[in-house]
Amino acid sequence: MSKQLADQTRSLLRIEQVMERIQRGRSWIWAAVRRGEFPAPRRLSPRCTRWDSAAVDQWIEQQLSEVL
Repeated sequence: MSKQLADQTRSLLRIEQVMERIQRGRSWIWAAVRRGEFPAPRRLSPRCTRWDSAAVDQWIEQQLSEVL
């Protein structure tokens, strides 16, 4: 994904959207965040946590580049 396109489509993702995007479960995501292997979310309030879509997309691209 080009940087220009990524900047245009940048948004905040709910955990369900992250799970769908990376095809991993909730437990895997939180464990990977604790290990420093997945981008940490932003806490917007005590009950609202969101992931930066650009950070998630960058993580996906990094995973793909390691495989290829």
